[in-house]
Amino acid sequence: MTTTIPSANPSISPLASVLLFISISLATFMMVLDYSIANVSIPYIAGDLSVSTDQGTYVITSFAVGNAIGLAMTGWLAKRVGQVKLLCLSLVLFTFFSWTCGASSNLLMLVIFRFIQGFVCGPMVPLSQSMVLSMSTPQNRSRDLAIWSMIVVTAPVLGPILGGYISEWHHWPWIFYINIPIGIFSAAIIWLIMRKRESPKEKVPYDIMGMILLAAGVTALQVLLDKGQQWDWINSNVIRLLGVITIVSFTLLIIRELFHKTPFLELRLFSIPSFSLAIVCLAISYAIYFGSIVLVPLWLQEFMGYDAVWAGLAVCSIGIGPFLFSLTAPYVMRKIGLLPTLVLSFSIFGVACFYTAYFTPQVDVRTIAFSRLFFGLAMIFYINPLMQMSVSGIPDTNLPSATGIFHFVRSMVGGIGTSVFTTLFQRRTIFHHHQVGSVLTPYNPLLPVKMDDRSLALLNNELDVQASMLAINDAFLVMGYLFVGLIALLIFWHFWRGSHRPAVPTSFSVE
Repeated sequence: MTTTIPSANPSISPLASVLLFISISLATFMMVLDYSIANVSIPYIAGDLSVSTDQGTYVITSFAVGNAIGLAMTGWLAKRVGQVKLLCLSLVLFTFFSWTCGASSNLLMLVIFRFIQGFVCGPMVPLSQSMVLSMSTPQNRSRDLAIWSMIVVTAPVLGPILGGYISEWHHWPWIFYINIPIGIFSAAIIWLIMRKRESPKEKVPYDIMGMILLAAGVTALQVLLDKGQQWDWINSNVIRLLGVITIVSFTLLIIRELFHKTPFLELRLFSIPSFSLAIVCLAISYAIYFGSIVLVPLWLQEFMGYDAVWAGLAVCSIGIGPFLFSLTAPYVMRKIGLLPTLVLSFSIFGVACFYTAYFTPQVDVRTIAFSRLFFGLAMIFYINPLMQMSVSGIPDTNLPSATGIFHFVRSMVGGIGTSVFTTLFQRRTIFHHHQVGSVLTPYNPLLPVKMDDRSLALLNNELDVQASMLAINDAFLVMGYLFVGLIALLIFWHFWRGSHRPAVPTSFSVE
């Protein structure tokens, strides 16, 4: 199978190939980093712009909405513009709107520019993946994709750490300004090397109604997820309205794209079994992954007395495994195949979740860091086989659409996982607070003899710690059992498809 960007060409020198790969990797890192770098900076942004923290969260929501729409439109845009030109244009616009975000003087400006920034950078990740696949030789393709995949999974972990440091010791606009030199460098290198290797263009018709339905559905879903807990979910009329808009918009979008002659969203790709399996596994596993990297720092800062820096240091060990050992993934896949490698990854994920599910309030930072390190080991064998599974059997002309859908799902389920697991954590904390607190009566001999306000406040604080710890245990138990379910799904798939044909190729080849 060949991609629409011409594959590695002898006319590209080794030095140019290295510079191109570095530029693509930097562009990917910058974009994925920007998805999470603003999360811990919201209090600083809100304070500087004189708005509440709740209003400040729209800075995150607007970027997520724009990015999801841009991701879904990648395949259609690539056909009309050309993949190389679209990637460079996306980089230049992302760099420009990073500057406008940093220069914003009020919340409305920042929210608008963050939405545009998210939209224009939507094609960057799927096109970067397509270019990595096309520029690599068949012998090095798995290695290059493993390095690129490591960037995708570690950047969201580093984002809050870097964002917290910049906001605390410098000024929050610099979380956007740091994109400018990287964006200029990456766009210049990619254009200089690849401008004469552009993909064929097609005059694909516009699908205005499909785009409107996509924008409405994504916007309603993202606001619902971000504000659901705050507005008490279905007890809020606004949440119910957003839910109806989401369901109606996505239902009509699916019907339209399946029967449209020239859809901008290639939903027919789900008829390819390996692609559908990859998307299902991605949807569940990445929701857990992203939910966990948000949940643990939240718990540490709200209930365990950690500041933003120490919370970041406690969880940053999740990136050590992928950073150091990502190149082992291609070797493992060659030895045992894609499906067993993915089972190995989910098994390590599950063990790490069950390990975390038995923490106690006396847990120290080293134990937390070890649990995150263990979680990171699973990432070594995670994203690479999933990506390769998702593009196996995809026609060459639909590769940008396939990678666009893959990363669109990844983007959306990240928000879903965050919303689901933070809601579960908060509600289980309240539940356990009530359950444990119900035994703390004046007749309980474990209560302090002195029942003044200070003693009761200290007792309540300790009760909060205990309740939050039990809630974390519950959340990670759910995560662990979900991974057990994914392992069962892959085993079932293997035996069900085995008697007819291989479930997925044991190796990924682009000839």
